[in-house]
Amino acid sequence: MMRTFFGNRLSNAIAIAIVAVLIIVVLSVWQYQRIRDTGVIIRRSNALLLQSEKVQRTADQFEVNVKNFLLTGDSSFLNTAGKIASQLPLAIDSLRSLADEDATQRGRVDSLQFYVSGNRVVLERAMRLSKGGEFGGAAALINSEARTGYTHRIQSAIDELETRQRGLLETRRNANQQKATQLQWALWCLTGAVVVLGFFVFHKMRVDLKREREERLASEGKYKMLFDKSPLPKWIYDENTLRFLEVNDTAIRDYGYSRDEFLSMSISDIRPREDLDRLREDVESIRRQPGAYRNGQWRHRKKNGEIIDVEVTAHAIDFEGRQVRMVVVNDITEGRRFEEQLKRLNADLAKRAAELSASNGELERFAYIASHDLQEPLRMVSSFLQLLQKRYSGQLDAKADQYIHYAVDGSERMKALIMDLLEYSRVGTGKENFTPIDTGVVMKEVGEMFHEKIIAARAQVEIGMLPVVTGDKVQLTQLFQNLLSNALKYHSDRPPVIRIGAREEGSHWLFSVADNGIGIDSQFFDKIFIIFQRLHNKTDYGGTGIGLAICKKIVERHGGRIWVASTPQQGSTFYFTIHKKS
Repeated sequence: MMRTFFGNRLSNAIAIAIVAVLIIVVLSVWQYQRIRDTGVIIRRSNALLLQSEKVQRTADQFEVNVKNFLLTGDSSFLNTAGKIASQLPLAIDSLRSLADEDATQRGRVDSLQFYVSGNRVVLERAMRLSKGGEFGGAAALINSEARTGYTHRIQSAIDELETRQRGLLETRRNANQQKATQLQWALWCLTGAVVVLGFFVFHKMRVDLKREREERLASEGKYKMLFDKSPLPKWIYDENTLRFLEVNDTAIRDYGYSRDEFLSMSISDIRPREDLDRLREDVESIRRQPGAYRNGQWRHRKKNGEIIDVEVTAHAIDFEGRQVRMVVVNDITEGRRFEEQLKRLNADLAKRAAELSASNGELERFAYIASHDLQEPLRMVSSFLQLLQKRYSGQLDAKADQYIHYAVDGSERMKALIMDLLEYSRVGTGKENFTPIDTGVVMKEVGEMFHEKIIAARAQVEIGMLPVVTGDKVQLTQLFQNLLSNALKYHSDRPPVIRIGAREEGSHWLFSVADNGIGIDSQFFDKIFIIFQRLHNKTDYGGTGIGLAICKKIVERHGGRIWVASTPQQGSTFYFTIHKKS
């Protein structure tokens, strides 16, 4: 009976001990799993932070190379910008994959992609304008982008993403520490129970303790390997003495000190002398808040004397029984250099924009002089010359009549030049007067204006289906007038046949004005759109040489381009595009 009693107590004690030990084991495994999961989260978060910096650095490099191209015209910057631009989507996709567990972070990555894409669109458009010779348009576009602030928004989006990620890390760390404390109390209570029952289960406890110690050593070895093989410099230093206790291989390679040299130094030995006061203030702050997570930007000195800009992340850990801090270092020297270069480039572009604005003001004043101050004396000269010709024609000798004719003809041509120049200067760059315009109606009105000339030249004018576009009606009317006038003027011996049409192509409409006239040699295709450029003697064909220059300016104001395809003696076709949404 007594044996049964003791046997039951022993069985119960063993059962309780086994249960207690099982609980200890389960909780230990659970804590180990939490530590491992936390390590995964930390590594993933560090990878996200590194990737966000890579995105920003890539965006900055793209912008620097584009602006270098805009300033210098060197195509090597354009090639570099193209290579960098192809890396941006991959970098942002990598960033999104690291943030896929947090909806808020994914939203920020989407915003970042939007800003980067917007900045890229603006810069690529500026490059296209610059390659097309539109330096003013490129400068104006860059100036407008500076006000829009894509670069600032990219920086803000990355800052918000990094701040939240670090906040998440801190929250998880605090939650883990609180649960670890609670778990520790539970383990102590269970251990006490096991000690009370130790007489019965001593051997079992010893086995469990041995296994727990082996697992802990294995975990420490794993983290030691991660520390040593990290791609970023890492070290551990004592909070009280500031001396290095451990450094990884990357720190030894990047800073040039051997491991023994590092371990004989303190963190003040790698700081420039002028930064020591700030370092002392930071150390005092850490001692007031020993467990605080720290992040900041510093300057470090390598063994060879080189000073680099770094971003330092530090947090408290327990190392060999004492309170220490582990530091992760990221070299941001190149990023700082790009920031300074961007500031200089922005200042240069702002200066160029101001110069262009001043130049435009001078052109407007010149147009005013041409339309007012020059016309009045020219009108007087022309009037008196015509009066002289009318009153004294035939009364003087033939030479005098010839001279008077030359003078009258010269004054009339000067008047035409001034009026055409004034018309050219009036084609502005704004879009305040843009409204929906039916180009078919416009072309019909132009045809009515040229009705007499068409009949006189025995011309055949065929007008196809023309679209509704957004633009300035007065200028579009002038565009079709100039092109139709040229087709009628430069005809061959055959009766003129003129065909006007349009077709839809992607984001724009392609218009064409084709004739069977005298044609143009290909070497003059670009020259004819330059102001005052003429291919024929004024006695053969009248005009001032401004008409096609005005056409080019009108088309470009409507977001398109104009060109010609022609064969001498077979005719010409003038093409121009107008964006659907100008």
